[in-house]
Amino acid sequence: MFTVLIFFSRMIPAASKSFFLTDLVAGREYDLCVLAVYDDGLTSLTATRVIGCVQFTTQEEYKQCRSLHAQFLGGTMIIIIGGIIVASVLVFIFILLMKYKVYNNHHKNKTTKVNNVCSQTNGSQSG
Repeated sequence: MFTVLIFFSRMIPAASKSFFLTDLVAGREYDLCVLAVYDDGLTSLTATRVIGCVQFTTQEEYKQCRSLHAQFLGGTMIIIIGGIIVASVLVFIFILLMKYKVYNNHHKNKTTKVNNVCSQTNGSQSG
């Protein structure tokens, strides 16, 4: 077993006899020390004094009752939403390409045929 040192500070009132710790990892060993913070009368600086320390271990997590981890669920949702966005963009591009192809073929088939050409002049006779 390895030791993980995490510095955690929380200010609690001097009259408080208990407090509640949250977000502890299952199956880990913790060292908890309570310090008193006070104003040193001689130097006018803030000083600390150790009130007490305790070691404790959190209980192991039950394997059959584990739920999905938030990271797994969040990552899966990001991949699904990203896939939907990419698929939508590809469908949009495909539709635009099909419209462009139909539009170009439509205008190629409708070429105008000119049988009689008459030009209009302004009436001046030039040699």
